Order: sequence, then C-alpha cells, then structure tokens
Amino acid sequence: MWSAPGPDIAPNGWDPDEELAQMLSTVSAVDPAPPSLDGQHRHRIDRRRPRPAHHILDGGQRLSPVTLLVATIAACAVAMLGWSTAYSYNQLREIAATVLPAPLAQWWPLTVYGPWFVAALSILRAAFQHRTARRSWCVILIASATAVALCISHSSYSVLSMVIVGIPPITALVCFRELVGQVSCKYRPRHAAPGKEPTGGG
Repeated sequence: MWSAPGPDIAPNGWDPDEELAQMLSTVSAVDPAPPSLDGQHRHRIDRRRPRPAHHILDGGQRLSPVTLLVATIAACAVAMLGWSTAYSYNQLREIAATVLPAPLAQWWPLTVYGPWFVAALSILRAAFQHRTARRSWCVILIASATAVALCISHSSYSVLSMVIVGIPPITALVCFRELVGQVSCKYRPRHAAPGKEPTGGG
C-alpha cells in the first residue's frame, strides 16, 4: 500500500522554486549590468571633447575668439597705415616736384617719412621689450605734423580741401598707435594680476 506525496514535495525530488532560482542566477551571471561611469571617467571623456568656443590648430594650440579679434584689428590697422602713408607720400612728392627736379622730388618725401618709419620700428621694439619710447613718439609726432602742414599748405584754402589732404597723415599716426597698443597687450607679462602688487616672503 502506497501513499501519494505531500503537496510540498514534488515527485522524484524536483523542486520548481529551486530550479527557477538557479535559472535567474545563471542569466544574471551571463549578462551583467553595464558598469556606471564614475565622476573621474566622465571628466576624462568631457576633457577629450573640444570646446565649441575655441578652434584647434594643427599644433594643438587653441585659438580663442579674442585672439582672432586682436589679429583682425592688427590687420586692419596695418592696411589703413599703409594706405594713409602711401597717400601722404604721393602728396609730398607732388609738392616737392613744384620746386625740385623730378628725380629728386621722387625721393624727397623720405626726409619726412624716413624718420617716421625709423621711430615706428623703435617703438615696436620697445613694446616687445616692455619699455617706453618717448623720444621715438616725439619724432613720429613731429614728422606727422610736418606732413600735415605741407599737405595743407599746398592745397586750396578751402576747408574741405584742407580736411581731405590733412587727414591721411593723422590716420597713419592713429592706426600705428592702435597697432602698438595691440602688440603691448599681447606681450604684456602675466605673472602678476593688474592692480595687485606682489607680496614678498618673510
């Protein structure tokens, strides 16, 4: 005489709850969850991405919009400086041609703009070396005033004519001053913040 197994015991010793637990553990071991990115890993990924506010050059240097703006201002200043100087040079050559022979009149404006360019180079060198150049600025001011006076004296004595022939030497002086300002700002030493004096130790 045999008796049926109880409701809690499966035939042949098979337990469905135990087998289901084994299947779930096997699936979780085969397909693990992807590891979460910690803060350091996310920081490395963000650091590799180029920032939209900068342009990456071939050498790995970043070109900021401020650098592009400074380069544009310098290029415009150089262009206007060249045009104004050429215009004033032609005016001075025509003035000299009324008194001197043509071969000599062609080179006479160098007596005005020769010292102008030498002083300009001295000012640029002083800007690179973070020094002042008051004497060179005086030379440029005297040469520019001489060019303005000669151009105005040769023009007709109307206000419009004086303005047209007198502005180019002043324009050359202003453009050169702005160019020197851009060079001075670019090569200014950055070891100390403006308005703060370095404190000595001890």
